[in-house]
Amino acid sequence: MAWYIESSFDRKQMGAWLEEALPNAFENCTEPQAEDECIIIYEINRLFDWVKINRLKRHYPNSIIVPIVTEHLTYSTGIAIELVLPTLLIKPLQKSKFLRAIKKLHTSYQEKKASTLTLLELSQQVPQSHASPFREAFLKRLIRGEINDELEIIQSASFLSTNCIPNIVFLIQGYIDVNEQRAIAAPYDASSIITHVFRQNFAGKAPISFLYFERYLLLLMRVPDEYNSFKHWMEGEACLLEVIETLKKDYSIHLFMGVGGVFQDAMQVKESYSQARKARRKPPIQNIHIRYYEDLTKHEQLQKAIYYIEEHYDEQITISDVAKFINFSPTHFSRLFKKETGRNFVDYVAFTRIIKTLPFLRKYDYTIEKISSICGFNTPNYYSLTFKKYVGISPTDYRHTKEILFK
Repeated sequence: MAWYIESSFDRKQMGAWLEEALPNAFENCTEPQAEDECIIIYEINRLFDWVKINRLKRHYPNSIIVPIVTEHLTYSTGIAIELVLPTLLIKPLQKSKFLRAIKKLHTSYQEKKASTLTLLELSQQVPQSHASPFREAFLKRLIRGEINDELEIIQSASFLSTNCIPNIVFLIQGYIDVNEQRAIAAPYDASSIITHVFRQNFAGKAPISFLYFERYLLLLMRVPDEYNSFKHWMEGEACLLEVIETLKKDYSIHLFMGVGGVFQDAMQVKESYSQARKARRKPPIQNIHIRYYEDLTKHEQLQKAIYYIEEHYDEQITISDVAKFINFSPTHFSRLFKKETGRNFVDYVAFTRIIKTLPFLRKYDYTIEKISSICGFNTPNYYSLTFKKYVGISPTDYRHTKEILFK
């Protein structure tokens, strides 16, 4: 059996170790051929080198590929599981560990076995949270819009099958109502409960992935290709509503999410993320827990009106004020506003003000009176009644809930 080393480490030193421990067992190979049976040792210096490992597997199907992972990339060793590699080495390389691994591989080769470490044994050595770091890195680059080469999409097949590449993004926030007796989830483990319930409900229906991105939890899903909108996929929307209800009923976890559009082109998934962010900041039409980007008005004049409301929410604005701003009559504006936003003007302004009060309740010790005044409500009592009408609990109770920090 031959050996080939692609590493900055001294190849002569490794060769001397092999000759000392296993004399005449290996021969040095200067350039392996596709049909050769070799142990190919390749050094991983950057995350993208794992793609090269996958290429080596394809080009040299009869060979055993052994990565040497540099210390700063040890978190990525979970990729070895997905590539079904028999073993790996960690730098700084120690003679004893190197020889132990090679001896096992040689024994396995002699016994015509595929590996020395079973997939189960290797998976037990790698923390579950690091099971797919390359997949996570790829998805984050997809969300940021850093992938603009179809070749990179194709190469992702080594760790993410084509039918699992997401085409829609959900941006999720939430809180735990610790005052409720059934609240059994602590803020630090809420994210694992949320992801578990999602996976349980969508199992067999759609591939899903999760990312902790900034301070949000992103749900990335592959909606069946025949649907160009999540809302049109009735089974999927029913599952989503079931997730929301289960988390609320069983764990007192309340989710609020923005939902982007469906994009079949993987390189446009960043648009779905951008849309989900925008939707999350707007008043919902029906369900307070879900805000669809496609429900937002595309009418340019009404977009200007909404911008005006968001800029002047703390003032006593009237429908006439906003209608005048966009040169509409109050009657025409009122009718068109309800049609395009799904809410009448008074409700929309009130909900916008409620959204603006949330940071004050969560981050500051301001009194309810001061917050209501800052955000344009006439009286604290009116603010509290309006808050409970839309959110379901009072501002004081909301203040005592625990925000879920996704990280």
